[in-house]
Amino acid sequence: MELTGPAAAFADLLGPPPAPAPAVDWPAVEGWLEVPLPADYKAVVSAYGPVEIGDPEGVRVRLLGPCVSADGRFDYGSWVVETHRHSAIRPLMFTHERRVFRPQEGGLLVFGETSSGDHLFWDTSVSKDPDEWPVVLLTTNVAAHVDEPWVDYEVPLVELLSAAIRGGVPHPVEPGRLLGPLAPEVRGYAPLVGAGPWAPPAPGTHVDARQHAALTEGYGLDAVLALVPPPLTPYVGEGSWEQVFERIGTRLPSDFVALAERYGRGNFSCWLDMDTPLDTEGRLGLAGEIIRSRDAYRTLRDAHPEFYPLPAWPEPGGFLPCASTIDGDWIGWCTQGEPDEWRVAVHPRHAPQGPPLPGNFTETLLHWLRGDRPGSEGFPALPPGMDPLDVICFEPFGKPPEDLP
Repeated sequence: MELTGPAAAFADLLGPPPAPAPAVDWPAVEGWLEVPLPADYKAVVSAYGPVEIGDPEGVRVRLLGPCVSADGRFDYGSWVVETHRHSAIRPLMFTHERRVFRPQEGGLLVFGETSSGDHLFWDTSVSKDPDEWPVVLLTTNVAAHVDEPWVDYEVPLVELLSAAIRGGVPHPVEPGRLLGPLAPEVRGYAPLVGAGPWAPPAPGTHVDARQHAALTEGYGLDAVLALVPPPLTPYVGEGSWEQVFERIGTRLPSDFVALAERYGRGNFSCWLDMDTPLDTEGRLGLAGEIIRSRDAYRTLRDAHPEFYPLPAWPEPGGFLPCASTIDGDWIGWCTQGEPDEWRVAVHPRHAPQGPPLPGNFTETLLHWLRGDRPGSEGFPALPPGMDPLDVICFEPFGKPPEDLP
């Protein structure tokens, strides 16, 4: 197929399409979005499909388009809705600046992401002509501690990619840091290779109907996965569970292992931090977090046993933390019996430590995500009348910096 116009300019930067692209019914897509799309985006997605740009081991930009993954884990419409919903939540962690998202008039419209979890949008408020829409980046990495998570690039898509390849463009994580330079390489985005066409949902139906159903239906990991779709490429680290178990001195509950493998490193609902499950060296990863928190809890309990009713692991029934929150709480287990029998226990930073909860980690997480307070002061309740889908999300984090303390 001979490429012309914006697709030809894209090919000049990166080479020919790596594989056939899924067909796109652009009038149907634009009708569902209620806005026309930039010609360069439509031309590139029609020719290339969902692709990843950059060195496979380095910084990468992912250009996503209307499609459904072969395994059903990616649905374009659900992805747009989720990304807009969650991008309205996340920046409030950093700044009081509020931005609006489509379908609100003049709102941002997502079209891609980076390998570190940043979202890429068009600013549709700039012009009625979509070809003039500039690109905007939102970094979602709460671990970056940035003062301002937005970058307004003020140029359209292909022009931005050209600049990122030739020298890099500004990035909000730290002064002087760049997005890029991107290696001039393009490949099909692995989770979406073999994807099929996407069709808009029927009028009057939820594009994220599966999530709405999971608010009340199902249980265990399947319900969590339906309610909060996991990242297509979670960062899980490079070790093994056997190495983790050997380092911390115990196996962990199988429900937690399965959950950690599907989500990897990231944050649930701007509150619950999940560390990299299979990073096993030094202070990084789940093993390092468990060891630090376990030792800290033991020290605190030795000094003030009246405030810490649970013993410290490895005492029988001892408290073994595995995750932390932005409020400084520890979430873990009361280690009574075999690991799969352990019940969740919480050490709230700002409230007394209560008894263990009735369920395992996954069950407790599901109750909280649904808006049901699991029975501990450590879990914040939803404001009355708030739809849980307006606040629940999972933001994946990439590989942490090598020099993380």
